Amino acid sequence: MVAVVLGQKSDLKNVKVLPFKKKRELVNYMKIVTKELGVKCSFCHIPNDYTSDKKANKVVAREMIKMTQSANSVLANLNFKEVSCWTCHRGNRHPERSPFEKS
Repeated sequence: MVAVVLGQKSDLKNVKVLPFKKKRELVNYMKIVTKELGVKCSFCHIPNDYTSDKKANKVVAREMIKMTQSANSVLANLNFKEVSCWTCHRGNRHPERSPFEKS
């Protein structure tokens, strides 16, 4: 399956929620995500089969990306800064505390 972004074909496969058309764009984004989560690519991906959805962490990551995109859509309408994985994760695989815990 070849991804179609805004009516244009892409060489990327199984990219369902990210807007990228070029591999370079996707790789640059993923480098940011790995830093923000403090993980390596293999945390979500099967090495040599990045298109596979067999790892649960990839499925969760896709949902978290959708959540972040949704939040940023709302925040943009309110003139707030964007959030990213870093907002909650701070370089950790899992956030250190629940958003409901007081600082």
